[in-house]
Amino acid sequence: MPPAIATLARRSRSAIRAARNAFLGDSAPPSSGDIPVRPHLLDRGPYFRNAARILKRHSAQTVDDVAGLCRKYQPPVFGKIAVWELVQKLALCIDPTDGRLFCTSQLIHVFQILDEMESDGVTNDEFILAALVHDLGKVLLLVGERPENVVGFNDPIGAYEPGCGLHNCTLQWNHDELAYSRVKDHLPEGLAWLVRYHSINRATCDPYMDEKDRAHSVRYLDVFERYDHGTKSPVFLPKPRIEKYRSVVEKAFPHPIVF
Repeated sequence: MPPAIATLARRSRSAIRAARNAFLGDSAPPSSGDIPVRPHLLDRGPYFRNAARILKRHSAQTVDDVAGLCRKYQPPVFGKIAVWELVQKLALCIDPTDGRLFCTSQLIHVFQILDEMESDGVTNDEFILAALVHDLGKVLLLVGERPENVVGFNDPIGAYEPGCGLHNCTLQWNHDELAYSRVKDHLPEGLAWLVRYHSINRATCDPYMDEKDRAHSVRYLDVFERYDHGTKSPVFLPKPRIEKYRSVVEKAFPHPIVF
């Protein structure tokens, strides 16, 4: 190799290593076979710009948008389906706005929650079940729904009387409401409430909670959100205990549901 080309090649490899380390940290392992990753594939800029556009569109939802989405998803999407099959579909779902998970699947996110719960000694089947089903609505990403109608945190649209109850407010619409509409008749009230409101913006929604909302929040959301948001990582590989988790789901949902 001519010296000038060899020098350029060394500089290119150095730039690629720098880009990789900027993304993964200085302890990043070498690429397989010492073949470098293409630098543009490690550039986080496009990811964050796209995420910002999606979240801006989500925050711009109107009352009419929410009503339209509720009507759109009154009919079943998948028909009658086993809930465990829906859990498995999360392996194909990527939240394009989650800068903690990046391209990590929603199923890995679920297993990350469960791993950390187990590490903390949380063995309550309610919370295990909540981890398994809370994001089921994200399967809408697999059927062509626009991501701004599936992901993001939810705020009230408009002003309401403090303490009126979240069920009396119109919140932005996402996977929470879709999943709630499908599982509410199969879960205890508090768990169904958690599925519906696990993505609320606490600062804007808490003032509108009524006594029942606050009780559910203390019992479920205050605990669960620490795992839902505090265990996300693109580099934490959990230990999935498939059969153990499947039995929890099938105990709660022994028959297929309309979804």
